Amino acid sequence: MKKLLSNTSVKTVGLANLGCKANQYDGTYMGALMERHGFRLVDFKELADLYLINTCTVTDKADGDSRNLIRRAHRRNPEAPIVVTGCYAQTQSQEVAELPGVALVLGNTFKDSLVDLLQKALRQKEGTAPLMEVEDIFKQKELEAFGLSSYTQNARAYVKIQDGCNQFCSFCIIPFARGRNRSIDIKRVLEELRELASAGFEEAILTGIHLGTYGQDLSPKKNLADLLKAIEEAKPIHRVRISSVDPEEITEEIVELLAASQIFCPHLHIPVQSGDDKILKLMRRRYETAEFLELCINLVERIPRLCLGTDVMVGFPYEDEASFERTYALLKQAPLHYFHVFPYSPKRGTPAAKMLAHVSAADKKNRAAQLRQLSESKRLDYLDSFVGKKVEIVLERSVQGSPSQWLGTSENYLPVFLKDFRGQSRQKVLCEITHRQGERLVAYS
Repeated sequence: MKKLLSNTSVKTVGLANLGCKANQYDGTYMGALMERHGFRLVDFKELADLYLINTCTVTDKADGDSRNLIRRAHRRNPEAPIVVTGCYAQTQSQEVAELPGVALVLGNTFKDSLVDLLQKALRQKEGTAPLMEVEDIFKQKELEAFGLSSYTQNARAYVKIQDGCNQFCSFCIIPFARGRNRSIDIKRVLEELRELASAGFEEAILTGIHLGTYGQDLSPKKNLADLLKAIEEAKPIHRVRISSVDPEEITEEIVELLAASQIFCPHLHIPVQSGDDKILKLMRRRYETAEFLELCINLVERIPRLCLGTDVMVGFPYEDEASFERTYALLKQAPLHYFHVFPYSPKRGTPAAKMLAHVSAADKKNRAAQLRQLSESKRLDYLDSFVGKKVEIVLERSVQGSPSQWLGTSENYLPVFLKDFRGQSRQKVLCEITHRQGERLVAYS
């Protein structure tokens, strides 16, 4: 092993995050943890004394992307120890340990002990195997509250309220990487939201792996509606955005709350994955297309200015042309405003990877292109509907360093270019939309 890094002299750390919002949250926490111990974060592309790679394993391609980052870091500085954590490290720890330059393989339950375990790894003799700190994820019963109050590079903050998943969809490996559902209690969530508000944030995004199962593991049991009601009553921060929630988990209680809310953003993301009931059953999803369509109509009718998005997968095994046409028809009919489109990619260890009748790469590409074109049409129509209207945005970054040109995001997820306004990141601004410019709206305060 290479020489021990010392906290007495600042050392540089190249941090890379792959994957979902929950992983981004974890990565932000680990970066802040390193800084508190005297390390300095640098761009991952720079020469660094140490590299920290927070991996993803949602598909085999994600595994490959993780391996490529590890190899890239080693080529950039062969003397730099590499710490690999995240979902790929959790599920394929031995495979990770065999890659060049890896000094520490850190499972998803050990991120809070990063610095201590790093120092332990670097005390090992040169030439010994990497230190592996990975345990059975299903033994983990509680979720640590990292308590972030410093997102130095972010205008909007994430709060991870839940981790793990009990659903075991046939295409998904995530339960084996993240474990079973675990939640942060309501009191701690409120405390973290208050801390973020005190640090100057106007918006926080509630995130997790399977958000709709929030609270089922707590004692006494709670649910997502209980948390949302507590946040609505306490109003610990100016506005709160909810990330992805499965269709069957949006209850009438949640709809009523969002329809009358003074704090929750009118923006929901509800993954449909397929518009064909046969495919949904093969995926082990827990709703049918008719239920999804009814839910979408209900939400848009009852929640003012709601922006409604979804995830859809194309090319799942046994998806023929008729199945795809049903998916296209559903997405065209539903009052959705954008889609995230994913060509199916096999993941080793999942039931779907063993299914027969896989769809050709050419068909996946063609179907994905059709859905992305439909999504773009719906998205632009939605943006156009706000011309002449006022929206509240949170400023995120200035354009090309100009102090009077800003990009921001509205409460209903509209990308807005604000002109002739001297502001600062994280500031909320009420502005009027004058026109659309490509995929952005243009406004003046």
